[in-house]
Amino acid sequence: MIMQLAEKSSKINNQNHFIMQQLHYCLGLPRTCSSVIMNILNENPNIFTTGTCCMPYLVDACQERSGTVSEFIALDKDVLNKSYINFLRQGMRGWFEAMTDKPIVFSKSRIWSEFLPHTFAIDPNSKYLVILRDLRDIICSFDSLLWKYPQVTYGDKDKQFYRESFEHRMEMYCTDSSSNLGRPLHMLPHLMEVAQKNPNSFFLCKHEHFNEQPRETLQQIYQWLGEPNFEHDFDNIPKPDYYEHDTVYRALVSHKTGTKLKKLEPRWSKLMTEEQSAAVIANNKWYYETFYPEAL
Repeated sequence: MIMQLAEKSSKINNQNHFIMQQLHYCLGLPRTCSSVIMNILNENPNIFTTGTCCMPYLVDACQERSGTVSEFIALDKDVLNKSYINFLRQGMRGWFEAMTDKPIVFSKSRIWSEFLPHTFAIDPNSKYLVILRDLRDIICSFDSLLWKYPQVTYGDKDKQFYRESFEHRMEMYCTDSSSNLGRPLHMLPHLMEVAQKNPNSFFLCKHEHFNEQPRETLQQIYQWLGEPNFEHDFDNIPKPDYYEHDTVYRALVSHKTGTKLKKLEPRWSKLMTEEQSAAVIANNKWYYETFYPEAL
């Protein structure tokens, strides 16, 4: 088995030996149609997009070990930092070259927002596509998933989470820092600080704008990337080569995305009372002041 993998890797490396890939990142919040946007971009013969990428966890593991193992601690700090970043740079390059020979790669993970110093050091030319959505619709999307798959847990909660009141679930979705929404949501202020210092590196994509004007949104993304526009077929969105599942949401099912782009109607106005909607806004005032001031 190991020999087979080595032979396959050797063939890929030979094919990609002269390819210099440009790595970009897709981050932001969950349940924002980020998978759909990545699938659409993947239709472009020059762009490869990942599902939810495991690379941030490898970066995290390397960082943790480099700070605890005596052989690392014994090294000069400057040498260690330079060697560590170079290790990540070459490792990530090799990782994605083994996946594709396309010259542009988008690595999708909301956790990348926790490693911006690393990604900027790895390649200052990388860009960051940040996809957001009205929190009320994200909450409703999570809740519909919860009722569809009652075995879903949330953060560190047990499997009885669906038995909690909707008001309690609304609060936990956003405040639990171990959860799939709370974790990246808590990192957004830091992300925006970095974005303000590096405005050309970041593109803020609101789900609502993409939902209303998908073609215009993609044209803006291509312009931001400095790439020629590509005419996508929204009636035949290609399925990705990789398998992506929803275990990240504690649901043992595949992450389903359609092959035809459909306009989505806001759900929160039908599923939330005025009091519940007001509570979400009040409890996440910074988010709404920054991204959705029209909701205030």
